[in-house]
Amino acid sequence: MSRITKNIIVSFFSIEADQDFFRGFVSNFLASTDASSTSRIFNLRSKKHLIKALKPENSSAASAFCITVVRERNTWQARATRDGKLSGISSNQGIIGDPYFFMVVPEQKLVLGFTSGPTGSLKGVAKIMLEQFKSDRSSKIHLDFVPKQKDYASLQRLPDSGEMYLKVDTSAFTDVFDEAPQIIKDIGSSPFVEQSVQLIFNGQFEDSPQSRFTKDGVIEVVNFFANQDGCQALRIKGVDALGQSIRLDFGDAFFHYKAKLS
Repeated sequence: MSRITKNIIVSFFSIEADQDFFRGFVSNFLASTDASSTSRIFNLRSKKHLIKALKPENSSAASAFCITVVRERNTWQARATRDGKLSGISSNQGIIGDPYFFMVVPEQKLVLGFTSGPTGSLKGVAKIMLEQFKSDRSSKIHLDFVPKQKDYASLQRLPDSGEMYLKVDTSAFTDVFDEAPQIIKDIGSSPFVEQSVQLIFNGQFEDSPQSRFTKDGVIEVVNFFANQDGCQALRIKGVDALGQSIRLDFGDAFFHYKAKLS
């Protein structure tokens, strides 16, 4: 039998949330592990998710909490037999999808995640996972990639207006198109997004209510594509408040790790 090679993606995210979330996370997590069933299935954005909290083995491990998530992937649900017959896969007792593994460290406001699923989906699934452990359903959770340099502040140095250059293979985000920033959804709404073509976007942004593409929109694009295999270039240029030219390259700015598992 031939071996199957899978790409493993590992990323680190900082968690931005109010203190009530971090205080409630531990108690909600432990309540999940003490329940009769430590796992459950729920529907979100027309996809089923299974989430399972893993009980800490000892008190020293209690500062880091491990969680497994499986997100349904409908494109896998087909069966082909030698006689040429095609049929769906019955999954009445479960779901078929991609596995995600997370380690949450509330004291440091960090989450480590890895998956063999679509690259761009890791951040979105991590956010969905964290939201299952918050007490206040109205509170907001925001995740950012952890930068390689301790005091790296490129996103904070973004000018209020400038130009963004993006070069990406559309096949890199076909599976996670629903999670893409709105500007990418608008660009990729054509039939070409379903094909493996190269998308080049070179557009102006301005931090004003009248602008269709704002500074916040640029930050969304950076956070989405910074860890995408198919992202070949992501650069921003502009002028700061002192009139100095700014050129930022986000092609390799954040902590992530890629390996192949046979």
